[in-house]
This record gives sequence, C-alpha cells and structure tokens, in this order.
Amino acid sequence: MNKPTDFARSLADYFTNYMAGQRNLSVNTIRSYRDTFCLLLTYLEEEQNCSPEKVQLSKLTDQTINEFMAWLEDKRRNSISTRNQRLAAIHAFFNISSLTDRICFCNARKSCQYA
Repeated sequence: MNKPTDFARSLADYFTNYMAGQRNLSVNTIRSYRDTFCLLLTYLEEEQNCSPEKVQLSKLTDQTINEFMAWLEDKRRNSISTRNQRLAAIHAFFNISSLTDRICFCNARKSCQYA
C-alpha cells in the first residue's frame, strides 16, 4: 500500500479534526466542501492526468486553481457564485493547512535545544 500524500493527510485532517471537531460545522457545510474537493480531484485526473492518490500540495498552484475555476465555469457550466463558493472552500483549506504547518514548525523549534 502506498503512503498517503501530504495533500491526502492534510485534507483528512482538515475534515476530521478541524471541520467536524474544532468548528463543529453542519453536515451540509461539510458536504459542500467535500464536493469541492471531489470536483478538484476529478479535474486533476481528467484534465491534468494526475490520479487522486498522487496529488501533492505542491501541485495545487495558483495556476492550477485558476484553471480549475475556469473548468468549473466552462465545462461544468457552474455559475459564478457556485465557482466562488468552491474557491472559498479551497481558500479555507489552505488557510488552515498553512496555519497548522506554522504551528507544527514553531512547536518543533521550541522543542529543539539549538533553535
């Protein structure tokens, strides 16, 4: 079995620990965010030939997200408001993921006697 990617670990942590645990968000909100990431993975597989189990956080650049937004509008015929809701879900994920990474980095520095 392959090791989960950094994206897979971050996404699982985001849904389980943050959305359902810390924020106690509604089931409908969690489903909406889940649908966003399912669509993103579908886009990456269909348009960029990147299978879901191989997606790394580094793959999710500004350009990739912008192309995903265009794909939602053009190919999936999503309205601008729906597209913007998907973008908000992605922004929220990255904001929490980067905050978590910074906290882990700071905690690691505190525990290192040479820091």
